[in-house]
Order: sequence, then structure tokens, then C-alpha cells
Amino acid sequence: MQFRYERERVMVSEFADLLDKSGLASRRPANDVRRLQRMLDNANLIVTARIAETGRLVGIARSLTDWSYATYLSDLAVDAAFKGRGIGRDRKSTRLNSSHVLI
Repeated sequence: MQFRYERERVMVSEFADLLDKSGLASRRPANDVRRLQRMLDNANLIVTARIAETGRLVGIARSLTDWSYATYLSDLAVDAAFKGRGIGRDRKSTRLNSSHVLI
């Protein structure tokens, strides 16, 4: 199975679903859609992992960065059905376009 990694905005419904499927929902405000939307809106670096064939969201790294020196990774969620396939590891080492930020 191939995965596609991209910097992109994510729909709040996809984010909430992934939090649930990853097990992070119990430690995040997963039932507060407005807060989840603010979490997405105010993260300035979001990298997703999707199944290449279907576009299904299976991983997300939600971060804040100054694009120069520091990046704070606030969420790293991988759908439990896809854990152990290197998705989180791949995303942390993916160089993003022309930036010098590694997550």
C-alpha cells in the first residue's frame, strides 16, 4: 500500500475521526468541533498521510513553526489500523518543499 504525504488543510470531521481511530480522542477535545477547528486553523504546519489510491486520511502531524529554527509538534496521530507501517516515522523525517523544517 502506498501513502501520500502532503502539507494541506484538513476538514475538522476528518481530524476528529482520525483522533478517534488513533486513540488520541481521549486526550484531546474531540467532541468540541469549534475547538478542533481552531486547533486546525491556528496550526501553521500540517502534514498529512493519506492512502494514495483512495485519499483516506490515516495520519496527521499538526505543528507550529517559526520556519527558521523551531517546530513544536503538538499532535502526531496515526490510525490504529495503520500503525507499524512507518507512517509517523516517515512524516517526522519528510523535508517539506523549500523549507528547512523537518518534522
